[in-house]
Amino acid sequence: DDAGVALPCYNVTEPQPPLQLNAKHNLFKLFMNDSGLLCAASMDNIQFSILNGDLSINMGSILENMIATQLKSKGFRLNYFDSKKYGELDFVIQNGTHIECIEVKSGNDFKKHSALNKILSVAEWKIPKSYVVCRGNVAWETDVIYLPWDMMMFISPSTVKTGTTYKVDITSL
Repeated sequence: DDAGVALPCYNVTEPQPPLQLNAKHNLFKLFMNDSGLLCAASMDNIQFSILNGDLSINMGSILENMIATQLKSKGFRLNYFDSKKYGELDFVIQNGTHIECIEVKSGNDFKKHSALNKILSVAEWKIPKSYVVCRGNVAWETDVIYLPWDMMMFISPSTVKTGTTYKVDITSL
């Protein structure tokens, strides 16, 4: 991670904050920081097909890699969730004090996301927002926001307002 060549994405025991404490450092996925190099290193120069608009190829791993680099560039720590009971979520990020789930879909069946549905149904996890990044248009259905691939730039970390003065009452101490 320090060299900036590979981006580790750690499995978490549950999608609950703080994710750093839930991370299993012996289970991880590695993403390449340069998606162009990934394309050149795999599938016989697939980048030329992508640049020519040939989307008939399965780009799942390349899209996941691109989403990982975008999340990392925004300052998010990369995590995923995988369990036999619930299935696998591509990314689980901590945004402030809450958790957001992200599924990356390369095909036309992006509305099918059984693992995400199972995880959202766990009441004690209270996941307020989840995304499916897909080839479709922007849509919002119940707890899931569907975003086209190129709109990942709008997923940003929550920030604390600067310049705000907080008054703390310590008279009762």
